[in-house]
Amino acid sequence: MPSCVPREDARYFGGAIPTMVLHSAEAVVQLPSFRLLPGGRPSTCSGWELIPGVTFSMVEGPGRFRLMVEGITHRDEVDERFAWLSAVDRAGGAVVVVIHSLDTPYAYEWGALAESGRARGGYMPVIRRSR
Repeated sequence: MPSCVPREDARYFGGAIPTMVLHSAEAVVQLPSFRLLPGGRPSTCSGWELIPGVTFSMVEGPGRFRLMVEGITHRDEVDERFAWLSAVDRAGGAVVVVIHSLDTPYAYEWGALAESGRARGGYMPVIRRSR
């Protein structure tokens, strides 16, 4: 089980429900299988939370499981990163999906990810930081 996902193994997508797709050669068996609810929305990962950030994000789950995902590494990524973080803030969370390969043609489509039976994850609410 990985404890850190490097930046090159993460993809970020905006939208009404933003998505973070992660590649891991090792299975993240702690996450539930990725499923869609009637209506096409991803199921919620019960007990899981997302702490999004600029330089890294944390995925925290039951049993003290934590997965750190590296964030931006170059200045030219700042605008895109802040746009994704704003989308996550508006949605109150994001869909986090772990797959075996980012090169698969279905890596960015919820329906295909659910049908593959190999993706793990779902919707995770954001932990709000006090200011």
